[in-house]
Amino acid sequence: MGYGHQASRHTRRMNGLIRRTVFCAAAFALSLTAAHAQIYECIDARGAREFANTCSPGTVRQRQVGRGDEPAAAAPAGESKSPAQQEVEFKKRLQERQDAEAKATDARGKSEEAERNCIVARGQLKGLLEGQRMSRIDPDTGERVNYSDDERAAEAEEQRKSVEQWCK
Repeated sequence: MGYGHQASRHTRRMNGLIRRTVFCAAAFALSLTAAHAQIYECIDARGAREFANTCSPGTVRQRQVGRGDEPAAAAPAGESKSPAQQEVEFKKRLQERQDAEAKATDARGKSEEAERNCIVARGQLKGLLEGQRMSRIDPDTGERVNYSDDERAAEAEEQRKSVEQWCK
């Protein structure tokens, strides 16, 4: 390795240090100005929620949450909770959220399965109604046997039931 490589590594390290220092200074300066500013809850057209000193132009709804120089609201007397109670409540909320996510994932999976089954059933029914050559394997002989007209009508009726079941 030459000296040029070490110098560029040193330069990159210094640039990173400078960037972090500038970022921290800017964050500190913003926190000082925010301490005296009003705080708004801003909701855009997509429903995304943001808290800021001023709302962006795409804001659909805003409301003042508080002022930075106001003290935080204290819990009413008799309602303060011990750390153990807070932990129990947190675990309960966490479990409820996990249950809700699992339920949503299960519902999505069932919905996707129903959609796939619907597509297959409609395709089968369409093929039967359009007169495509359909066959089945005879379990006794292992030979391919074409559907007769009666078998085609019975299979079409079965596929109609499948379409009704899966395509809701």
